[in-house]
Amino acid sequence: MILDVRDDGFLPAALPAKFEAGTPPIAEIIGLHAAVDYLDGLGMDRVRRHEVALTAYAFRTLTERLGEQLTIHGPSEPASRGGVLSLAIEGVHPHDLSQVLDEHAVCVRPGHHCAKPLMRVLGVGATARASFYVYNDTDDVDALADALAAAADFFSF
Repeated sequence: MILDVRDDGFLPAALPAKFEAGTPPIAEIIGLHAAVDYLDGLGMDRVRRHEVALTAYAFRTLTERLGEQLTIHGPSEPASRGGVLSLAIEGVHPHDLSQVLDEHAVCVRPGHHCAKPLMRVLGVGATARASFYVYNDTDDVDALADALAAAADFFSF
């Protein structure tokens, strides 16, 4: 960080060293290495196939269970998206939806997801985002469907 210090000031080191204060994030580097090794062991093609299959299952399951009251924003073809679903239940604010899902041990992220221009294009103020990855399976999608159905029932009038 510092090349030299004098009574009248200091001389910073050259880039990037002048911004490298303290101990490097060694534990984080080791953790990242382990995560990369794990994903390499699985194979990213296999990870992608799992995401697409789980997303396809989610589309079928959620639309069968919730019908017209559910909106899933984005491409309807699972191969055209990642393992992320931006959801809305008609008449239910995403923050309220998130709270009810939390009571069913289902975690989603409500809000505008740092994408306010997109939300304006979609004509919505916020969505609830569910994400799937290698550690999720169809049981997790079923739990999401059950929790969404419970939330829709709770907020129905």
